[in-house]
Amino acid sequence: MTSQMSRSPGRCRTVARLHREESGQMSVLVLGMLVILLLMVSVVVGATTVHLESRRLLSAADGAASAASNGAEMAGRQSMSAAEVGARAREYLETSGAYGRFDGLQVRRVWTSDGGASAHVELSSAAEMPLVSTVVPDAVTVTVDSHSRVTTER
Repeated sequence: MTSQMSRSPGRCRTVARLHREESGQMSVLVLGMLVILLLMVSVVVGATTVHLESRRLLSAADGAASAASNGAEMAGRQSMSAAEVGARAREYLETSGAYGRFDGLQVRRVWTSDGGASAHVELSSAAEMPLVSTVVPDAVTVTVDSHSRVTTER
């Protein structure tokens, strides 16, 4: 019993010394985990922003393609040219205020298919990231395309 009692004060000093040497280790671990968590949140918020921007842009492209095919229907024609599609798409985007809602909105390409019966519109816009970090760029270019077909009832 006496031998255990004599070793006890030395053991206490060793434990106390080890405790002092490890002081602050948990703070470094918590800080590292916090940085990783913030980077993950930044990536998720960026991906969500790009997805929502692509949905909004697709809606504008749908409207532009639909406006082009509706213009041909109103004229009583079953086909249209790429120049007509481009003009009607740009007119729709202007009147709907899409140029003000999207950063850097561009009509990248317009074309027709099926002998001019289908109008295709491709738009692009910049999606600005709300949280900029070394992992996520400050802006991403989003490109969508939509098509619409002229339908006439006989």
